[in-house]
Amino acid sequence: MNKLSILITRPEPENSLSCQHAKQHGYLPVPLPMLSISPLTEPNKVAAIRSLVFNIDEFHYVIFVSKNAVRFGVEWLDDCWPMIPEGIHWIGIGKGTTKALQELGVPAITNPGHTTEALLEWLKPAKMRGQKVLIIKGEGGRTELGDQLTKRGASVQYLSLYQRQQPSYAAQTFLMLPDIDLIWITSGESLDNLNDYTEQFKPELKALPILTPSVRVNDLALEMGWKQATCANGADDQSLISATELYIGNKNDR
Repeated sequence: MNKLSILITRPEPENSLSCQHAKQHGYLPVPLPMLSISPLTEPNKVAAIRSLVFNIDEFHYVIFVSKNAVRFGVEWLDDCWPMIPEGIHWIGIGKGTTKALQELGVPAITNPGHTTEALLEWLKPAKMRGQKVLIIKGEGGRTELGDQLTKRGASVQYLSLYQRQQPSYAAQTFLMLPDIDLIWITSGESLDNLNDYTEQFKPELKALPILTPSVRVNDLALEMGWKQATCANGADDQSLISATELYIGNKNDR
């Protein structure tokens, strides 16, 4: 039996880890990151970051939106604090982000869900009134979390540590892809970039099954014409592997 070939679009360095996990489960991973992540390096931005991290103990809640927010955020904490500040609710959005924080020594907790919407359901208005919240993220991106917490009476600030860019690929990259059976997508922005490249260079990819991390991203995929989009209920590898196993089971039952 041929191994299931999975196009893995997560940005590096997480892409390599996802490929390893896919191999361990007997799949054939095909890496093709759809986001490029790099730290902010402009002197004025670095100075602003350092100033805010030095005062991070003024916040009641510090929320990390992704593993990249964890990677760069914990580097800054290590640089500015001899020990992790106490008295703060450290929160990761999703199991993967929370686990990454815990592995780096941050006593993080998370809600039972895996999305911004699920976190908002957990952070009740009465709990957030008058609380100071810092959201650690990349430049740009969604503001839904901060907007809703502000409406609940919280004082919200953002700390942007990195930038996301569309990787540069030529048509040849897509022409040389091996046969793909399934696609893993881990964010709306990655989906946007994959959709751009697919429509330019390899429209037939849109006929393939694609696993998405949330209902919101799955709805976006369907609107873009990915007819076999399925929500994996999480962007972490375990959620995607579980959804892949379910896909294989459903396929074999036909």
